[in-house]
This record gives sequence, structure tokens and C-alpha cells, in this order.
Amino acid sequence: MSASHPLPAAAAPPAYDHAAEAARLAYPDVVVEGRRLNRATATVAVAGPAEDEAARALREAWARGIFPTTQAADAPVIPLGWPTHGPFVATPRGVTFDAYLGVAQKILDERHPRFEAMLEALAQAGVLLRREILTDDFLAPDPGRTVKTPADLAALWAGAVGERWAAPGGWKCFFSSSGAESVEAAIKICYQVAYKRFLARHGPAVLARVQAELGVRRAPYLDADPSLSDHPAYESYPFFLVGCEGAFHGRTLGALALTWSKRAQRLGYPKPETVHHIPYNAPGDPLGERLDPRPLAEILAVPGELARVVREARRIPRDLLAGVVAEPFQGEGGYWPGEPAFFRRLRHGCDETGALLVVDEVQSVGRTGRLFMTEHLGVRPDVLCTAKSMVIGVTIAAGELARHLHTGWHSNTWGSGRVFDTNFAYATLDAFLHHRDPTFGGLSYAQNVEVKGARLAAGLERLMAKHPQVLVGQRGRGLMRAILVRRRADLIRTAWARGLKLLGCGWDAEVSAVRVLFLADTLTREVDEFLRVLDETLSAMR
Repeated sequence: MSASHPLPAAAAPPAYDHAAEAARLAYPDVVVEGRRLNRATATVAVAGPAEDEAARALREAWARGIFPTTQAADAPVIPLGWPTHGPFVATPRGVTFDAYLGVAQKILDERHPRFEAMLEALAQAGVLLRREILTDDFLAPDPGRTVKTPADLAALWAGAVGERWAAPGGWKCFFSSSGAESVEAAIKICYQVAYKRFLARHGPAVLARVQAELGVRRAPYLDADPSLSDHPAYESYPFFLVGCEGAFHGRTLGALALTWSKRAQRLGYPKPETVHHIPYNAPGDPLGERLDPRPLAEILAVPGELARVVREARRIPRDLLAGVVAEPFQGEGGYWPGEPAFFRRLRHGCDETGALLVVDEVQSVGRTGRLFMTEHLGVRPDVLCTAKSMVIGVTIAAGELARHLHTGWHSNTWGSGRVFDTNFAYATLDAFLHHRDPTFGGLSYAQNVEVKGARLAAGLERLMAKHPQVLVGQRGRGLMRAILVRRRADLIRTAWARGLKLLGCGWDAEVSAVRVLFLADTLTREVDEFLRVLDETLSAMR
């Protein structure tokens, strides 16, 4: 049976001659210390066991100096200093295929000509290792304009988002180091906007009344700070966020308050009472069901009613909703594409209450046949978060929201001050948007993702018919897919023994999900090579 996720029918991918692509393949060998690899000719072939004494010794060495994280005890050992080209990795035991790309960290081949030009420009300008502190300084461009600044990167992002959605004041960026930090900045934007709008609409006296009803005290130490003295300081503030069950937004404590995916991620960590979760892709109106529709004045007119609504009924007064945060394509929760109807209801709820709709595209950016998965869902976001394949954490928000953000609302040591990372990020986004690789006969990278995604989906359907005992379904969009399998742990071990690197997502159950990711510049032969090795793996599990 097929467990494909229900999605609206996508536009047919462009007509494409896959055989003609093979004739256009022309890549120089990648050579590292005499070892060669070429994605135009590489095939997956390994010799010797996937596990040996050296691998066990290396894991033990890691354990002596590094705290445990998410690595399994038998996770693959991947050598550095060997050639990589496309998804292929040369290792001491042969050529392997990386089908999860550092959990979505890569979107283009490391040997892309835009990256090589970027490295040359930085070296020529003498800034390859430059560090700046962009929370205290402004960084002027170099006279030759070959080295990009954060302002250049922000303009590129703002232009790309503005082509997709209009926003008052255009779009502005906040840069950070990771996806979790990009979500942290989005959370803070939601809270600041909610707070400032609340004061403008209701005034400080009503805020004091709300705080008294909820038992929130003033903060005398902070009240002594002369800055922002027209804002009384409280120990907490009564603004709410709504996330989704199955969500993963990161493990820093702010993002973790919204993460609701696996027990191990939550165990032992407190959750603020101002964060609620609703079922992902649920029918009906799960957001509306969490809201108390009455005006705040009506709730406050009844002594004790606000506390009862918030703490006993576990509902959110509509005037106190700050934001809704959702993944258009849930990642760690099991690779679930969002349903347009669900996201339209979220958009409607935000429009009705004045809350902000935040979309977390940290894993999905560039992988579904569009720059953003949100484009498939037919809604306009207020804030977008991305990172991973786009190199740095980027929080992109409607420009008019900046008037609610006072100096010092957020900051970080890095602030996109690593010149290399800023230029790597610029080259990545610019190439994805504008580069036309002759290999693909004029297709953009987004179109290539559509074309190769259709070939991948068709190949997986054939394997499902051939191996129904193990491979029972697939879901996804473009080149971001989940294969649904029985005996997931056995499949992943067997695949790695044959040189195919896979990683699960979602809960371990009788049928579980394995994520499958490809580069935006994926070749037809790479899709076919993946399917060949997966076929051999499934055959070995009978």
C-alpha cells in the first residue's frame, strides 16, 4: 500500500530528457592526496565491514571528551580528508552515498563554481578569516564590491521573499548562528510586537490589571534601570504562543518550549504555561478552539476570570495571542508536509487576533521545488526562519514590525560577523536563485528539484511494489521525502553496510519514517544510484 501524504496536486514538473543529461555531464575529478572521485562516474561500492575495531575506538575517544548528544551507539564513522563530490563520499572502505546531507545542511555540491569564486575573492581581499562584531559596528563594503557584507545578504533575502509575498515596509533580516537561534529571534519578535501593540491598544493600566489578575509581580531591580523608564518592569509577561504537536524548532530553551516531537527532547525541562500546542494538520479549527473569543475587557470584568481562563480552562484570551509557529514541512516529527487548509486556518486566526504567523523553514528551504515550502501552502507568513543549507541562521520578518523593536531587543556575539559564513551564505542563496547549470539544460535549481523529485517518487513506488514487506509508503515533496518502512533500525544498518547512509525521523514504531534528502543540483544518475542501492538493501532484508 502507499502511505503517501495527501497534498494538493503539484504542477507537473517541466518536461525533461534525462538521457540527454548524461551526455552533458562534465566534471573534473576531485583529488585529495591522490584519491580521486567524480560524481559523473561514481558508483556506490564498499568492501569490508561497516564496523571494525578502529571505529569502536574512535567512538570511545569521542565519549571521553564530548557530552552525549543524539548519536546512536553504532552511528556511522565518516572520515575527514577524503574526497566528496555531490552525494558521494570516498572512504577507506569504498564509495558511499550520503542520503541525509548532514541533516539538510547541504543544498549544492561543495565544488560548485560559485563557492570556488567566493573563496578566491575572500583570499584576494585578505578577509578569509576575518571576524567582526556587528552588534556594535557597521561593516562597510570593500572597494571592489567582491566581498559581501551582511547588508548585501539581507538585501538578497529581502528581494527573494518580497518577490513571493508583499509586506508593509518590505522585509528585514536578523542573522544568527543556527536554526534554533533563528527561531529564538522569531519568538522574541512575536513577544515584542504583542507587548507594544497591547500597550498601544489597552494602555499600561490594563496591563497592570492583567498582571495582578495572574499574580505577576513587578521587578524592582529592573525598575531601577533608567533606560526605557516609561515601561514598568515585570517578572514575566502574559503573551502566548501556539506551536504544533510533532514540531521540532531546536533545543535552546526558548525554541524548546515550542518543540513537541520526542520524549527525549522534553524530559526534565519546564514548559512555560504561555505556550500551547495543537495537532499538526488537524481538521476543523484547532487554533480557534484554544482561543477565548471574548474581548479582554469582558474577561477582566469578572474577578478571577482571567486566571480561570488561562490556568483552568487552558485557553488563550484572543488579545494575548502573540504568535503561531509551525513548520510547513515537519522535519524531526516524521517528514510530514503541511496541508494548505490547516495553514489557511492558522493564517485566518492570526489575522483575526493580530498575532504573527511564523514559519520554520530550517530544513525545508530549497528542497520542495520552491525556495520555501510555504509557497505550496497558499499563505503569507509574517516571519520566516531558516538556517542549515543556507549556512547561517536567518530570521526574516515584515519590515513594519521593526518599529516595535527597541534597541537591545536582541543581539548576539556573532551577528553575521564571520565574513566567510556571510559570503558562503550569499553564494548559496544567489546560486540557488540565479545560477543556470548547463548540466540541466536551462532548468533552474528549483525546477531541477521538481524534475528529480518526480523521478525519485516514481522509483520509490516501483520499490514499494517490489518490496511490500519492508517499504510500505512514502510522503514528501520534491527532493525532501520520507520512506515509510518496517524494521527501520535493521534497514538503516543494512543500508550502511552497503554504503548508503540513512537517518530516521519521527517515532520508532511498527512502520517508521526514514528521511531522504538530495542536493538541488542532483543528477539523474544520482537518483538512480540511490534507488539501485536501496533496492539491494531491501532485497537483503527479505
